[in-house]
Amino acid sequence: MNIPKAVPLWQRQRVLLGMLLVAMVGLAWTYLIWMTSNMALSDSSFIASRALMPAMASSSAIHVWWLFVMWAVMSVAMMLPTALPMVMLFNRFWSGRHPGIDSVKPTLLLVLGYLGVWIVFGFAAALLQLWLEHLQVLTPVMGSMSNPIVGGLVLMGAGLFQLTPLKAACLSKCRTPMMFLNTRWREGRGGPFIMGLDHGAFCLGCCWALMLVMFVAGVMNLFWMAALAALMLAEKIIPKGDTLAQITGWGLMGCGVVMIIS
Repeated sequence: MNIPKAVPLWQRQRVLLGMLLVAMVGLAWTYLIWMTSNMALSDSSFIASRALMPAMASSSAIHVWWLFVMWAVMSVAMMLPTALPMVMLFNRFWSGRHPGIDSVKPTLLLVLGYLGVWIVFGFAAALLQLWLEHLQVLTPVMGSMSNPIVGGLVLMGAGLFQLTPLKAACLSKCRTPMMFLNTRWREGRGGPFIMGLDHGAFCLGCCWALMLVMFVAGVMNLFWMAALAALMLAEKIIPKGDTLAQITGWGLMGCGVVMIIS
């Protein structure tokens, strides 16, 4: 009689980690869908807008907090999937370096550091959105660009950044997670968190301009959220991701010129 072997610890930990990460991304997208549906309803009725989102004046602290939460959740929904190859590879490396020791907690510390960088970006993006609303070039509810000249300049700026050496350098770090782990590995309790900050900084340097395209597409436009998230993931994982980034750059600049002229 064959006795089934126990599932190795590292396999159980990897399954648990995968479930936690999928749950985080799923909850973020669920929240965005819920928020967008409520915003769409409130956008069609001033009374409903006041009921669903009180004190939505641009100077309101509640509005600033709401914008920050929105951008922070967007960052989790859009950027965490692009980091999953590096996160899972880190978990594998950690299990190999520390056999028999829990690998879920250090991996989650890595994720926390990574998302910490993007949450800081979310705060900056929220302040930028507040400023654009104050200038009346961005609608206050759905976050759509109302000034085609400003929108065109944003697209041209994002496209131009796609062609810069800084973009290429940061993208190369994101496209080679194994090299990143081999060259920037840190031990100690805080090592995974610092590595997460480190990788998050490269990811931010790679993708911040594409995130700002949401100001033109509509900050709460779910279709463009998903499209830009897929684009950033493709830049990092497909064989010609660097070429895709350059093609995207030229395309964004062309769209910006057309937007300004029209």
